[in-house]
Amino acid sequence: MRQWAKHFFKKSVFWPGMAEAEAAAPREAAFLWRVLKLRRAARVLDVCCGTGRHAVRLARRGAFVTGVDVTAAYVAAAKRAGRRLPRLAIQRADMRRLEFEGEFDAAYNVWTSFGYFLDPRDDLRALRAVARALKPGGLFLIDVMDAAWLRRHFQPSKSERLADGSCRLESSSLRRGRDPALLSEWMIVRPRRRSARAKLFVRLYDERRLSGLLRRAGLKPLARRRSLDGMLGGARLVVLARKPRTGT
Repeated sequence: MRQWAKHFFKKSVFWPGMAEAEAAAPREAAFLWRVLKLRRAARVLDVCCGTGRHAVRLARRGAFVTGVDVTAAYVAAAKRAGRRLPRLAIQRADMRRLEFEGEFDAAYNVWTSFGYFLDPRDDLRALRAVARALKPGGLFLIDVMDAAWLRRHFQPSKSERLADGSCRLESSSLRRGRDPALLSEWMIVRPRRRSARAKLFVRLYDERRLSGLLRRAGLKPLARRRSLDGMLGGARLVVLARKPRTGT
């Protein structure tokens, strides 16, 4: 599993600009704007921006958005999507080593773009980097798979037909104990094209564990939301947090 991410985060396996994700993006961007209390000229950090589907929409609303992602192909796609948006900047960066200091009014990390590091200390490093990037009082929203829901509804194998006509087959297991995780192997089968296969590792968080990690990173959990777009659903854990103001 040590090199799993190199084989997973590429267009043949997982593409954050897929049709299903783009279709959901307008509702999700509107939700982010409202919950993060954004306004025109607000400075926003999109951590793991993927192909930029949320960052682009928030920049069109008038926010100054900086998107960061470590995957070169995603960064290139996000830059293409936002090439005519002067309020959007896209950078290739590791979320554990962000170089921002007190620059942003708000930040977000969505669509379970968290928990991919094999060392749990790296999750804490990433959240601390986000906390440093925020201004005092800045808001942060994180959206991950809900471990409590997943344990109740776990399926060791499943398949899904995608909008492009391909089929995704997943074979999964749960690592339990003090550091639970989801370990999966994906196969993408496409008509008249070569199949792609890759492994996936996601550290699992329930509300208690995620809230504790946010506090250790210097962020105060405020509220849990039911989903990223305001619609009801139990599979995701969406938590809003704030960087405390000095002396509070």
